[in-house]
Amino acid sequence: MTVKYQIEFSGSDVLVLEKADGFHLTIRSRVNPLSFGNKLAVYVTLGKAIDAAEKFCKMYALTKEYGYHLEEDCFHKEGMRPICVPELLEKDQFTVEAMREALEHNAKLHEARR
Repeated sequence: MTVKYQIEFSGSDVLVLEKADGFHLTIRSRVNPLSFGNKLAVYVTLGKAIDAAEKFCKMYALTKEYGYHLEEDCFHKEGMRPICVPELLEKDQFTVEAMREALEHNAKLHEARR
């Protein structure tokens, strides 16, 4: 297992690890730098994995603005449906702007239900 790419992000490290079955996108806490973290997705090519790592960081920062937290491989917020990271990263055309619009829409629906 070799670290091929690393992004320092919000008290964590987002890593792309090369393993026998592909390139694993993981996140680990800097509190425990000896672990290889929580696996989020697996990719066939290094380029796809790096693109996903960069997209993940943008999406994670955005979801945190809306009160979500990462648990396992999904973003969670009380009273809202989880947003699964692998599915989110698979959608190539799904941009940060589209994610913001979806989160805004969900926030308005959530407020209306109260």
